[in-house]
Formats: sequence, C-alpha cells, structure tokens
Amino acid sequence: MYVPKHFGENRSKEIKRIIENFPLATIVSNSKNNLMANHLPLLLNKSSNKKMELVGHIAKANNIYSELSNNDEVMIIFRSENAYISPNWYLTKNKENVPTWNYQAVHLYGNIQFIHDEKIILNSLKVLTKHFEKEDSNKKDWNLNKVSSNFMSAMLKEIVGIRLIISKKIAKSKLSQNRTNEDSKNVSKKLKELGYTFLSDSMKN
Repeated sequence: MYVPKHFGENRSKEIKRIIENFPLATIVSNSKNNLMANHLPLLLNKSSNKKMELVGHIAKANNIYSELSNNDEVMIIFRSENAYISPNWYLTKNKENVPTWNYQAVHLYGNIQFIHDEKIILNSLKVLTKHFEKEDSNKKDWNLNKVSSNFMSAMLKEIVGIRLIISKKIAKSKLSQNRTNEDSKNVSKKLKELGYTFLSDSMKN
C-alpha cells in the first residue's frame, strides 16, 4: 500500500478502533492454484498475551481450508468509512484544488492456523455473537442457547476455526492532513453532515 509519510497511521488505538468498528475483513491468500480473496468477520483475540491475533471461522467448503496449510502467510485488510472530498469544501482559496478521497485502511500480514477443537470453536462463536448482538439494545440478545444441540452439532461439523497471528501491520489514514487546519475542520464538518461520523471523528482524534 502506498503510504505517504503524512498519511501513515501508527496509533495502535486508532488501528484497533478501525478493526473493532469495521470487522468484516478481506483475507488475501496465494495458494498453488490461484490468488484468493475472502470476506470474513474477524475479532481481535483479547485473551492473547502474545502478538496481535485475530479469530474467526470459515466453512470447510471454503477454498482457504482446502488450499492453504497451517502457518501459510495471508494478508488481512480492514477498511473504515470512505468518502469523496469536493474542492468546494476547502475554505482556503489561494490556490487551485482538485477532488480527492478520504479513507482509512489497515493491512495486516500474518500466518493462518486452523482450529478443529469444537470447544474452542464454540467459544469463539459465543464471543462473536455476543459482540454483535449487544449492538441492538432494543431487543433481547440472540445467543447460541437458542439453537438445539443437534442443530449446533451439525453446524460445527461444517466449519473450522481460524486464528491469524499478525507479524506486520501497515495502516493509512488519509484524512486531509495535508490541508490547512481551517480546511481540515470544514471537511470534517461536511463529512459529519453527510453521515460519515466515524470518518469525521477520526479527523479530530
């Protein structure tokens, strides 16, 4: 990823914030057959005392499982909100300007591990559903206890857990850092008005 110095994102808290708020990741892998990209929700493994880890699960029918081996290298991409930036939003008018695009992206590199232990997979599923169900406070949270043991047993046979141990991270926050403070504030204001709250707030952090 091309990252000019002023757009480099090195704040661990901001990288974590992006991952936690936009958990649908793109996993890019290169097998002996082809280059693959899969879209999967992943969560940070908060119980890990080692390097950054991500956890999730995939269907056994997914080519990731059939074409990759334990510890193969993969690339994981997370992306937050993104938006077109009009030159009309710049208050500084002493030079010509062109449109651009503001966005945040996190590229992680690491090794994939497949998990077959059903107890570990089940616990991962519980963490995953609890994490997302809590987002809706207007209803009773759905949980795995609502599923019969026979149905759950059948489902567990169709999936495999994955753990991604991260060895390298590159992150980019293109948030008008190359503009004047006045311009940047107005861009943030315009983005908020258009509903890009996360992106607007990131400009203020």
